[in-house]
Amino acid sequence: MALVATGSGAGLGAAAPQAPTVVSVELPAPTGLSPVGVTEWHLIDRNRTDPWTGGPREVLAQIWYPAENTAAEAASWMPPGASTAQEEFLSELDVPAGTWTLASSHSRRDAPVRKRDGGFPVLLNSPGMGDATGWSTAQAEDLASHGYVVVALNHTHEAFAVEFPDGRTALTQVPLDSPQEVLRDLLLPTRVADTRFVLDELTAAHTDERSTKALPVGLIENLDSSRVAMFGHSLGGSTTMQALHEDPRIRAGVNLDGPVLGSVAESGLDQPLLMLAGEFSPWFGEPGWEPYWQDNTGLKVPLRVRGTQHMSFCDQQLILARLADTGLLPGEVRQKAVGAIDPARSIDLQRTYLRTWFDTVFGRADLTATVTGLAQPEVVPYP
Repeated sequence: MALVATGSGAGLGAAAPQAPTVVSVELPAPTGLSPVGVTEWHLIDRNRTDPWTGGPREVLAQIWYPAENTAAEAASWMPPGASTAQEEFLSELDVPAGTWTLASSHSRRDAPVRKRDGGFPVLLNSPGMGDATGWSTAQAEDLASHGYVVVALNHTHEAFAVEFPDGRTALTQVPLDSPQEVLRDLLLPTRVADTRFVLDELTAAHTDERSTKALPVGLIENLDSSRVAMFGHSLGGSTTMQALHEDPRIRAGVNLDGPVLGSVAESGLDQPLLMLAGEFSPWFGEPGWEPYWQDNTGLKVPLRVRGTQHMSFCDQQLILARLADTGLLPGEVRQKAVGAIDPARSIDLQRTYLRTWFDTVFGRADLTATVTGLAQPEVVPYP
């Protein structure tokens, strides 16, 4: 209904100008039974030098976990650094500022932790190149609602922006068009070291309370650091594979459309690996994407998802599709970035495959549930 202004006389005045419509993008609700909490964990590795600053390496982790019911306010979809990256990303795609907004997440900040005998398995997560945590919230929330603790890593000075609890912001020092040698020889080793450091801290936290004071009470006590797996998108998928190769504590992994870099491309893995790629992934034909490696002893399952593209495997699947549907983003840009697949179906497939794979690895699913979860018509073997 149009708003109208009334004059002091008996008639109706001219219609007032309407404010421009702001498109709201919403996250699908998690499918598990547990409420979800989210928190941040600031860590400093004083035994490692940051390659960009020369000081101690700082890592900011974002953690989703099963929570108790709470009336606490929902957290933002993305933390400040990730939101800044999102704004820049859409600006580069010529989406006008002020025409879109992200709805709140389904997670409650610092909510009380749900208790579980034996603890919850831990899933480490590494974002894509230049991305901050929060760009895979749809995946993380769903896994947490099904009884996992998801620990996502901000790779400082590579991520577009990371805002620390004290208000400092670490901006990226890495051009997105960096040659593959930089990815392989600088970014990948730094990312793997970040991963192993955070895993060390999680393991040590059971006996050292100093580093966990800022975490919700009971979080460390209710996770099982002996059951650890990892997943990541794009360069985060590369990081997942190399981290598995270097750290046997990580029992399984999922590479979401990432290139195979580092020594793992030749040496292979002992742990099971799911590789989920876009229908026309740029990595097909690259070393490591072949169905078998000569020295690989672990189960390796390379698959592709029809109708998807590289950016389908994170929250951009939802965001870009919504903006295209409302006319804020050209259809050809959407097609190139996230494909023509229905975004809700795409996210559902990602959630199903991640959950089914990790449930199977940790013995939480029987053969029937595994086959049912993985037998999806859009997902076909590669090649």
